[in-house]
Amino acid sequence: MICTHLLGVAGVFCIGSAAAAGDVVDARLNGLTVSVDTTTGGIRALAFPGPGRMLETPRDQAGLVDLACPVPEFEPLRLAPRHSTGARIDVAEGRLTITWDALGASRAFETGGPVSVTATFEALPDGRSVALSCRVTNGSGRAIPQVLFPDLDGLVPFAGVSATQFRSCGNLTHPFSDLRNPPWDQFYAQDSSYAEYQSGGLFHSMVGRWFDVGGRTGGLSVFPRLWGWDAHDTVMLHLSQATGRLRLSCEHRDAIAPGATWDSPAYVLTPHSRGWASGIGPYREWVRLNTHRVRPLPSHVREGLGYRTVWMCQNQPADPQDAVWRFSDLPALALEARKNGLDELMLWAWNRGFVLPLPGPYAHLGTEQELVEAVAECRALGVNVSLFISVLQADKDTASRYGLTVTPGSGNWTYNTELVPRFAPYYAAGLACVQVDPGNEKWQADVLASCKRLIDAGMPSIGWDQFWATQGPRNMHTLAADIVRSLAAADPEATFSGEELWNFELDSDYLDYTWNWNWPGYQNCEALLSAFSAPRVNVHVNTNPASVKWAFANNLYMNVWPSRPDNINGSARIGDYPELSAALQQCAELRKRFLRYFTEGTLIGDCAPTGDPPPGVFVATYVLGDRALTIVLNREARTRVPLELDISPWLGRDPSRCTVRTYSDAGRLVSEADVQGHRWPVTAELDHLGMALYECVVK
Repeated sequence: MICTHLLGVAGVFCIGSAAAAGDVVDARLNGLTVSVDTTTGGIRALAFPGPGRMLETPRDQAGLVDLACPVPEFEPLRLAPRHSTGARIDVAEGRLTITWDALGASRAFETGGPVSVTATFEALPDGRSVALSCRVTNGSGRAIPQVLFPDLDGLVPFAGVSATQFRSCGNLTHPFSDLRNPPWDQFYAQDSSYAEYQSGGLFHSMVGRWFDVGGRTGGLSVFPRLWGWDAHDTVMLHLSQATGRLRLSCEHRDAIAPGATWDSPAYVLTPHSRGWASGIGPYREWVRLNTHRVRPLPSHVREGLGYRTVWMCQNQPADPQDAVWRFSDLPALALEARKNGLDELMLWAWNRGFVLPLPGPYAHLGTEQELVEAVAECRALGVNVSLFISVLQADKDTASRYGLTVTPGSGNWTYNTELVPRFAPYYAAGLACVQVDPGNEKWQADVLASCKRLIDAGMPSIGWDQFWATQGPRNMHTLAADIVRSLAAADPEATFSGEELWNFELDSDYLDYTWNWNWPGYQNCEALLSAFSAPRVNVHVNTNPASVKWAFANNLYMNVWPSRPDNINGSARIGDYPELSAALQQCAELRKRFLRYFTEGTLIGDCAPTGDPPPGVFVATYVLGDRALTIVLNREARTRVPLELDISPWLGRDPSRCTVRTYSDAGRLVSEADVQGHRWPVTAELDHLGMALYECVVK
């Protein structure tokens, strides 16, 4: 190794497998070229074959780590490479280390002592990824309340301004166009140039911790080696209106006390030469390593198209017009569901919510014995019935049992089609409630006893309202484990589902499928579905056949609940909407025919086409060993859809010859041909909501 001090430059660097060019030194790690400023230690460029230069920035804007160091004279004070000199750069085989003995400040205010930082890039044994971590030692006399790391300033629109994407497990944006300030005036501290995303659960914008910046020609995937209750990042994007470059920062709010040392998590950086699916593999492996299901998915959930929610009433048992369905209606609804490819009924408003011990069913819907008999008859018809329960909130009669009081501000879930407004008007409080701590031992005992009573009565499947993950020796997860073991012992095909909220990583060990309202990220959750095989993530389908076909192509678990006009959700029969019924039956047959792709394959989304499909055309591909299935859906008027498909990056090799079979959306084989090489053109004439399916088998 050769250590060099450049004449007239204040930085020192040691060269192993690196190249120095003027004021930067290049380190190459598993194909990723990291260009480091020899004076400041900031990252001047990141490059990889395919996407090319993904980050490129001048010395005075180069970053990697950024610390808040507020002082009384100037609260905005920052410590960062761009303000530093004298960085030491050590490049060895497979490793790059940058050290700042005293990270420079943005202003000449006294901080009370030096803050030293060491950042390390290390090539990982997978031959494709790089681990990035840093250590901060706070030698100042004050706390450091915020760390930005990694802080990548200077990302360029390498796939094009409108085509370079920021994608996570729950959202998709085009920051180089979306974060442009509009022509009208804005308050500068809250203008459109900034966006913030958080990981956690389906109530968070990112859901999983993984994200990717890139396009069809490649990009950079990133995730921290964290799981469960480890602190979740906030990922911040800021587009410079002056330079058009993007700053991407991961925020850590771990205050570093004076004299203390802070170690970052290890971030896995995976550069890739194709679409996002070629960069998510290491994250998928991380998910599989850390997921520990209480029991496997019930087979009918794993293989099924979706479920039907039946909203029994509006919780007004004294009203003779309140009942929408009665328990005696369930077998007929089950038959209709089965005909339309659905093998699970979810019952809402079958009893009063927010009450423990769990009350029996509403009398105006039928007796408990009638409910038990209807559930058994549905099961004999091949349809499982799940009872949705709401017990995390307690009403005024139940709250005192757990030392709580319902107050006007604690919560109100009163709603009815004849209230004005329909949801929680100020004058109605019939379903006012207060949240219970999920760790409350008495509450847990009541919940478990109530669930076991349902299980013993022959109704073992349970849907959970607000699956509220918390820490502690007894929490939602320990309770869920007890419930799941009890219901699985009674019936292996019994289900435990719920409204997933805050911690998808841990909740995935317990939930078989989700019952979430159409959360903001459901339209861009391909990465989540590619990384997690459980729970099955739901999407609501009312009467729109387009939703059915899009959900089918994405392997989403449909909650079908058609409504009569101006009536409650789930108040209509599927047969009332013939186009909905036809779409469900069509997709159910297609799913059966190509089932292994959905249950065993890997979703790579829109990454198989080598170019962008026509507007309104949706493409999803599943890879299974040496074969792949591509589904093309046209959501616009009749159009000609020409595509060139390439699955070789996901096969691990370039196939010399493939058989490509084309199927209609009725599952009929239209054509079969042998093609040479790894790319092949396909063309379809598709009507509105028409589909074509292409199966490629390597020979």
